[in-house]
Amino acid sequence: MGAFQLEFSSYNASQLQSEYFRNLPSCNFIQFGVLFINMKKKGKHFSLYRNLLEHFLNYQESIGRTFKTNQIGKEEIDGFVHYLHVEKELKISTIKSMVTKLKYIIGKAYLNGWAVDDSYSDAKVRESDSTFIYLSEKEIARIYYYKDLTPKQEEIRDLFIVGCMTGQRYSDYSRLSVDNIKGDNIHVLQQKTKNKAVVPMTDYVREIIAKYGGKMPKARCIQYFNKAIKQICKKVGLTELIVYEEEQADRIIMVKRPKYDMISSHTARRTFATNMIKNNIPSNKIMKCTGHKTSACFDRYDRMTLEDNARALAGNGYLS
Repeated sequence: MGAFQLEFSSYNASQLQSEYFRNLPSCNFIQFGVLFINMKKKGKHFSLYRNLLEHFLNYQESIGRTFKTNQIGKEEIDGFVHYLHVEKELKISTIKSMVTKLKYIIGKAYLNGWAVDDSYSDAKVRESDSTFIYLSEKEIARIYYYKDLTPKQEEIRDLFIVGCMTGQRYSDYSRLSVDNIKGDNIHVLQQKTKNKAVVPMTDYVREIIAKYGGKMPKARCIQYFNKAIKQICKKVGLTELIVYEEEQADRIIMVKRPKYDMISSHTARRTFATNMIKNNIPSNKIMKCTGHKTSACFDRYDRMTLEDNARALAGNGYLS
């Protein structure tokens, strides 16, 4: 039996999209958005969606337009981003979060039978080069052996140290126990991505888990934890000023912040990755510990400063 061959010329009159979808009606975007978030009144994200819609409503007023669901494409979202960044002077990270929610609502409009401009999915907010910090191995030791802490602060400190030693997210390193330990390794099924990660056990982690009877101390909400770890690091003496340039509303400004004020639960994950890189551990091996699947995502956790990088290059024959 002979093989069939595709006759491309015979499909010229066919349509990629059905007549039904090409003739979907549209509706006022804000009206749909309000109806949509009203269903989320009891959800924790309701206020964030409301904030987005209020900003978008103000944007419409500023440009004298009222958008329907099928009139918000990539170019319109780019205009909204420019408005938020330049006129409202919001941070890129805040804008990125808003655009993610905006695209989510547009997608829901389509799923509810309203016409949309398909190009909305191509809209992206450029990554910010904001300065994130990491802690050196000496700084980790200073925090771990610091004595003048309250019992609650000591628990927060111990949780944070485990994060620095395992490279996991707070949702994962705050729930570790002896059940995660197999031999000399810690096995984690990550809550956010469901990726598996295996990390070597360190003396710090072994001591901390034993200290609390085979499990981690009680996890606090992330907001409480982030506030507390800043206070702890201030006590420890991580008060050096971090000076960096940052873009705000299309202007480059100089920012000075004490190091402790830039530390949060996620600093632990960056600390692990950066210290591994400084110790010349190959990225593909570190990714097996952090659970990253792609180099693009992992590279954001390399927090070596330009000075660190310059020092690493200083021994190169060309630069000697």
